Amino acid sequence: MQCVDILALKSEFMRVLAHPIRIGIVEVLGDKKMSVGEICELLNKEQATISKHLGVLKNGGILKSEKSGLNVFYSVDICCLPNFLECLKNILEEKAAKNSENARDVIKSLR
Repeated sequence: MQCVDILALKSEFMRVLAHPIRIGIVEVLGDKKMSVGEICELLNKEQATISKHLGVLKNGGILKSEKSGLNVFYSVDICCLPNFLECLKNILEEKAAKNSENARDVIKSLR
């Protein structure tokens, strides 16, 4: 059994990530560095909204930032996180496809 402290840390990590905009930020960053403006443009969100979520992700240790002149560039500080999110997407797509097939089977059986 894992130490309760490790489980609590894992839970806190997932809590920090657990918002659609935060997941979107991590996905668009991938292995790149981007400014707030670039992230806003890609996610089609207001700067205040993106900045708030960037702060949560940075304070949670998921992102790091680097200042260059007047700009701040953000990047993912956990190299395996984009792959984890891609894996999760694949799992969810497989489950959705299976559920869709099951729904079609149920509909056919009702006819």
